[in-house]
Amino acid sequence: MFRLKFTPFLILLILAQPVSGIDKSIIFTVDMNKLLKLSNIGKGIINRNNLARLKLQNENEALEAELLLEEKALSELRTNLSVDDFHEKANEFDKKVTIIRSEQSKKENILVNKMRQEEADFYKNIYPLLYELLSDRGGLVLMDQRNAVLWDSSVDITEDAIVIINKVLGIGDKNIKNVVE
Repeated sequence: MFRLKFTPFLILLILAQPVSGIDKSIIFTVDMNKLLKLSNIGKGIINRNNLARLKLQNENEALEAELLLEEKALSELRTNLSVDDFHEKANEFDKKVTIIRSEQSKKENILVNKMRQEEADFYKNIYPLLYELLSDRGGLVLMDQRNAVLWDSSVDITEDAIVIINKVLGIGDKNIKNVVE
């Protein structure tokens, strides 16, 4: 009975010990958001997505201004049109607004899905680099810092990972200004 209760304690004790004689961690942390925001290729992704979002926002604002003018013109015609003619034009306008809203909503959904896919591809492409960095350090586990409660900064490999990502995956999109700080 004593042996069964003591065994889990021994396993935990063994796992808590350094892998070799020198103090060396087997668990490392990385800030995944920082990898995206601070690596050159991640900055390129963020910049492209910000520009696409801004373009869609400008398009929405232009359409809104156009529709407001059209609505104002329709309101002014109300006094000159019969009730039936006005209702017909108002219904046509409502249909047009509904179609435009639907189209713009689809564009926004496509943009959001594209942004998510680009970020997922980014992480998929850096996992082998993170694994290599972890292995080079003698680590067995890499945790996203969002999932860790406490950690010593000596096990944070975020900065080293950014250097490797920039070195291996390139400098990102050179043609886009750095919109993100």
